Amino acid sequence: MHTEYRLIKTINDIHPLLSSLNENSIIAIDTETTGLDPFQNRVRLIQIASINQPVFLIDFWKASHDIIASLNKIFASPTLKIFHNAKFDLKFLIKSGFIVCGPYFDTMLAAQILSAGQKSHGFKLSDLAREELNIDLPKELQNSDWSNELSNEQLNYAARDAQVLLEIYPCLLSKLEKSNLFSTSKLEFECLPAVVEMELSGMLLHTEKWETLTKELEKNQNDLAATLRQKLSEGFKRIQRLPFMEDQTTERPPLNLDSPKQMLEALQQLGIPLKTTSHEELSQLSRQFPVIQALIDYRKVTKVLQSFASALPKYIHPVTNRIHPDYWQIGTATGRFSCRNPNLQQIPRDQIFRECFIPSEGNLLIIGDYSQIELRVAAEISHDQRMTDAFQQNQDIHCLTASLLIGKDFDKVTKEERQAAKAVNFGLLYAMGARGLKLYAQNSYGVEMTDQQAIDFRKRFFEVYQGIASWQKELSNSRLKEIRTLNGRLRLWEDKPRITELFNTPIQGTAADIIKKALALSFPYLNSNDIHLIGTVHDEIILESPQEKAQEIFHFLKETMIKAGKIYIQQVPIEVDIVIAKNWSEK
Repeated sequence: MHTEYRLIKTINDIHPLLSSLNENSIIAIDTETTGLDPFQNRVRLIQIASINQPVFLIDFWKASHDIIASLNKIFASPTLKIFHNAKFDLKFLIKSGFIVCGPYFDTMLAAQILSAGQKSHGFKLSDLAREELNIDLPKELQNSDWSNELSNEQLNYAARDAQVLLEIYPCLLSKLEKSNLFSTSKLEFECLPAVVEMELSGMLLHTEKWETLTKELEKNQNDLAATLRQKLSEGFKRIQRLPFMEDQTTERPPLNLDSPKQMLEALQQLGIPLKTTSHEELSQLSRQFPVIQALIDYRKVTKVLQSFASALPKYIHPVTNRIHPDYWQIGTATGRFSCRNPNLQQIPRDQIFRECFIPSEGNLLIIGDYSQIELRVAAEISHDQRMTDAFQQNQDIHCLTASLLIGKDFDKVTKEERQAAKAVNFGLLYAMGARGLKLYAQNSYGVEMTDQQAIDFRKRFFEVYQGIASWQKELSNSRLKEIRTLNGRLRLWEDKPRITELFNTPIQGTAADIIKKALALSFPYLNSNDIHLIGTVHDEIILESPQEKAQEIFHFLKETMIKAGKIYIQQVPIEVDIVIAKNWSEK
């Protein structure tokens, strides 16, 4: 499969492309690099495809100053720039000294939007070429050595990758428009520079504090293990004496605390009525049997050690000394971000963990968090008058719910009662039954409810919030296999969806749209003022700013986040909590 291309050797070779650039033109851009790390690897080849032209190939290592200056003009032009997995190419181009301006079109993101949550893979360029153009795109040369003299096969491969983007683009654009998903794609493309900035900026870990924390967790784990072994010893001895065991004189291996099978058998021998050692089942008996609480505590600290404490330092980059996770814009079916390598969105909220994330010297963190955004979105979508009125009057929605549920004056609600109402508010938005609410309240908020309390709270909640009840009932009785956010983001199901997904998607998806709009609106100003976006966690944006600019950025971020929310939420006021902090735990 041969593609016509032109290897740029002099400035004259690139003039046809330069002269065709304007706000109505379209180009496709791809890069070939010596590896996947923009801090340690380099761009070797830049490919630019445009309509009715050969693909322009620029060997970046051999390009003269005037060719690079021409590339800067191309990247800064108002022409539409098509990429596949744009954040990868943009990170490398930025680290190579280029400023790349939008508008953008990312074929990978477009395909994910069109998939509407029905699949989680199949978004490679070769997948799209097969699906949209019915052609096979060989990718064997993708991992070839791009640091030596480039072969004709490599050049042709690189040119084809850029050319095919131009061919896929109109197919995806047409589908987006027909599916009323153009506004969703526009939002995702506008958010791209912010995502690139977050990945390049990364977060700084106080390694000494983290090391101390890890040692404390290891000691805690050892102490919990000793306590657990002692509490389980009698049950384990009984297992070893069971008739079906082999030679009773043979010395048995010690109890493996990480074996669900051994844990279940030992607990059952103590007379505890368990069928599994799942967290859900254990939680129901933890108050009744201290040994179960000891197992829950042991598992919790073990998971934290394995997932974060021991693992996180391995992600500190040798060049920047910061942690640079991968953010996936459409990381879930609802449109939320996900994060990996490492997953900083799952860092425990406890102070001992988050105080280890700090700004560099002379800087401060500015952390903005949407207040109760999912409840506000739910009030907007369901037109629940009582909830809307509460937000408009700036009432504490959790205190109000507690007051309504237990028939107590608003100003006499206790902290514990408010916490229970918080569990009810968030739990019942997503179709929890009474049993699920009881477990959710215990596991997420440390709130104990009796079975009858959970039943009564659930019944009363839907009596006082009739708009929420009507909206949920309407969805439950529908035969919908698709639903949209307030921005029009689509989610599809092949079969009848689970009720929890049907309720969750428009609420969580709209909240995701709002945070992305805030990131998109924030980036140009922040970038021009040398303020770095360093992370996002669901409804939260984290910036790093020089101390002298912190107050100014505090006000800017708050105004921008509120502005973004108001684009989608008209009836319910948007509130944002902002702090200037010396570490992440001060939020």
